[in-house]
Amino acid sequence: MLHKEDFEHIGTLGRAHGTQGEVSAKLSVDLSGLWEGADSSFFLMLEEQGLLIPYRVLKRRTKGEEIDLITFSGITTKDEADALTGRHVWLDRDYLSSEEDIEDFFDYQHYVGFDLYDATTQSHIGRIVAIDESTLNTLLQIETSTGEELILPISEELIDHLDLDKHCLYMQIPTGLFDL
Repeated sequence: MLHKEDFEHIGTLGRAHGTQGEVSAKLSVDLSGLWEGADSSFFLMLEEQGLLIPYRVLKRRTKGEEIDLITFSGITTKDEADALTGRHVWLDRDYLSSEEDIEDFFDYQHYVGFDLYDATTQSHIGRIVAIDESTLNTLLQIETSTGEELILPISEELIDHLDLDKHCLYMQIPTGLFDL
């Protein structure tokens, strides 16, 4: 039996792309490193009525910077691909935990919904509700437990560690940032 706690939610499937069963996907994980090292049995889980169903990936390619195009085994027509539209995509955490720096697989959008903690004090700052990548510095939009909104910069250098099981991000908060 598959248990959701053994998997990480990584995105959602979009519409069919073309007529051969290829599906577009907006994913928060860069699968290229995983795909290159995978054997012929690389699976993604699709959520159907609350259950995770394994789908074998035959091909994957990118379209632009934000869209993956995926061909699943057994999905060969546009209608079959369209039937998958809106399905949530999950990845086995074993793919992530086997890597030294799992943060390298996530783009910042993956952290939406994570609780943010100060890595130095271990204090809870709030929940990440949005990511703004429209400026030179990527910004986290945080909602505190009191309903206050905070905007914090994020970069790889500031990330201390992740707790994927609890969806927590521990970050080094620059001294004096909250005093501004």
